[in-house]
Amino acid sequence: MSQGEPLNGTSILIWIVVIALILFRASRPQRISVARMWAQAIILMFLGAFVIYSYERLNPAPAWEVIVAIAIGVAAGVPVGILRGRHTQVSATDRHGVMQLGPSWATAGIYVGAFVLRALLRFVFPPASTIGGVVGDALMVFAIAIIGTTYYAVYRKYEALDRARPETAV
Repeated sequence: MSQGEPLNGTSILIWIVVIALILFRASRPQRISVARMWAQAIILMFLGAFVIYSYERLNPAPAWEVIVAIAIGVAAGVPVGILRGRHTQVSATDRHGVMQLGPSWATAGIYVGAFVLRALLRFVFPPASTIGGVVGDALMVFAIAIIGTTYYAVYRKYEALDRARPETAV
């Protein structure tokens, strides 16, 4: 997609489906295993990293600018992720390794928002624009840092709840 070029129908449909799935999953409480939670986090973080890598392969920015973008994204994303993790509702269930998570509109909104803002930057600035690429990279790292930190905070809350749960005799 180049500057000023409209998205084609297939791309728009794919974006709508992906956003709808993310928002649908975030709108409902979820019963999730610890392993599945980490798998989802890793997939989302890998997707964000792949987007950055792919863009940098096509339109490379100076390495120092990418490093600064990554540092800014991490520095901004980690505190927001800690805050999100602390405010996410977590409950232990009757099965070890399975938790109940409350709805998480904010996390989904931040992640989807980072992709949308990045797409808008790529549309507004020319494809080889360092500003568009580096700011977009910072937004993606911001989202990745939020996801990783949020899931780590949620995991710690679950572990505390799971350890505090009295063991039942079998």
